[in-house]
Amino acid sequence: MPPKHPIRIGNCSGAIGDGIDQLYRLAHSGNVDAITADYLAEFNIAWKAIELTTSPDLGYEPNFLDQLAWKDGVAARLLKEKGIKVVHDGGALNPEGLARKTAEYFKSLGIGGVRVAWVEGDNVTEMVREGEADLVHLDQPGVRLSLESRRKVLAANVYTGMAGIVAALDHGADIVICGRCTDASPVMGLASWWHSWRADNYTALAGALIAGHITECGAYATGGNFCGWREIPDGMHHLGYPIAEVGYDGSSVITKPEGSNGLVSVDTCKAQLLYEIQGPYYLNPDVVARIDRARLEEVGRNRVKITGIQGFPPPPSSKLAICIQGGWQAEIAAYAAGLDVREKFALMKDQVLREIDEKDFSTFSMEVYGSSRSDPRSQQECTAMLRMFAQSEKKESLLKFRKAIFYNGMQGYCGLHLGMDWRTMEPKMYVKYFPSLVPSTGVSLRVHFVDQKGKVVDVAAKKREECAENVPEQMNYEPRRPVDLESFGNTVRRPLGNLVFGRSGDKGGNANIGLWVRDREAWPWLRAFLTSRKLIELLGDDWKESHKIERCEFEGLMAVHFVVKGLLQEGVSSSSVLDGFGKSVGEFVRARVVDVPKGLLDRETSRRERLSGGRL
Repeated sequence: MPPKHPIRIGNCSGAIGDGIDQLYRLAHSGNVDAITADYLAEFNIAWKAIELTTSPDLGYEPNFLDQLAWKDGVAARLLKEKGIKVVHDGGALNPEGLARKTAEYFKSLGIGGVRVAWVEGDNVTEMVREGEADLVHLDQPGVRLSLESRRKVLAANVYTGMAGIVAALDHGADIVICGRCTDASPVMGLASWWHSWRADNYTALAGALIAGHITECGAYATGGNFCGWREIPDGMHHLGYPIAEVGYDGSSVITKPEGSNGLVSVDTCKAQLLYEIQGPYYLNPDVVARIDRARLEEVGRNRVKITGIQGFPPPPSSKLAICIQGGWQAEIAAYAAGLDVREKFALMKDQVLREIDEKDFSTFSMEVYGSSRSDPRSQQECTAMLRMFAQSEKKESLLKFRKAIFYNGMQGYCGLHLGMDWRTMEPKMYVKYFPSLVPSTGVSLRVHFVDQKGKVVDVAAKKREECAENVPEQMNYEPRRPVDLESFGNTVRRPLGNLVFGRSGDKGGNANIGLWVRDREAWPWLRAFLTSRKLIELLGDDWKESHKIERCEFEGLMAVHFVVKGLLQEGVSSSSVLDGFGKSVGEFVRARVVDVPKGLLDRETSRRERLSGGRL
């Protein structure tokens, strides 16, 4: 049979609580064949693990139900009327629960014939609790999951691929609800099912993987979290969410619904391509994509074509995310205004530490954020924050933390005031994140259908011969044959971001930073300037000798990419870092003042003024 037209796959959510109206908007005016969504991150998987300890019937993300109910159920009705398929990971730790709630909602609207399926097999909690397999930390060589930690495991989930999704669609599912599948698996599964790809069509699968990666975070591909936001023509509100048109050969075009706000450009797509990656190899249970040779080309208004993605056999192992009960934590913010802010906070820190024993805490942090402006015109302009954060295995230690703060409340520095929601000092459970690997050959899946007489489809695990011999090692190198920076002529002291774009994110305890230019003449300067040593300098006081850096380049994107290992401690679910997702690391680096070649800066400034329509 001749190839079908490219499948148009919209994304209606990139995070918990996101895109409440986007399922409706895509179904109504997106002209899509299918819709995907991503609701999961390491932090809300941890929350769901805690939720299951008291509410075993929950553990899923209910946002999908709210999206179905938009406009009193019009969104749900449109899905049925237009035959639009939906695949997502909102099942979290209880995909069956959400699948049954979804089927019930369609019935409550009087809509019949919607086949809802869920995929199980990612949840291996009992196996990890009771198993004897040697589980080594993914980012901390030699660190193993201890027997004591096994007893405290709340949830353990393998990152699964598209096989369960394809099987569900092959057997007639209209809505497929997964647990912890990879973020791009819904797009890959839909494209593979649509085009009837073979499992070894690695080029096509790799292309779909990157299309899924770019669209998985919703509005991040259409202007959200974009450092060039002034170039978005209609402002940052009610953005259209992305659509990936995935062709038979795996090539794709990223776009958005006609007439919607936002922007799909080479730079918005480049930002998302460089987001939350670990290097030139993008690993997935079904394929390995090499992405450092990617090319992005604007082929129409709000239409960007992706080429240059190479595909290779999948790795022999799959990522395993383990959530361990870490203990208890609490926090509160104190504020100081006016003169001597740093000295005031130093006084409070001394006072509090005199009342506690730091040995009672696994983490104890008192960090200053912000500064006081000289000759302020308002109290807001001269107020800074001291964030006090504590963790301990013993709940009683957190009560001592609270008492230490109140003990010094009336004998503190002049102008001391606390954040008024003191409930943040009530001890609450937190989760430690332990990523590891398991053999892909042990990950089998099952597809269940709601209201189809217990219909179950077994999906076998991958065979060893279907996988690569080894997990590819990410490249790590400094500039090869760099140009002389002085060859670019006169320089001026300016923030790096006046010339360079950036995006950063998290993967467990690691932060990734992608920095790029869009002038081909500026590329030799960027790659020569941004060495690992230079990044350490730019990170300033945030750099610790315990951190490690990996660096590589994306020639086709004119980007330099870094992974800073350990910057986010053990990951967002337990980190004491305020920006636990690492989203602002790139903006911090772009704010550092450096020597920028004046000629390159002038050209970029003119380009930004033109594209922003004078909104700079």
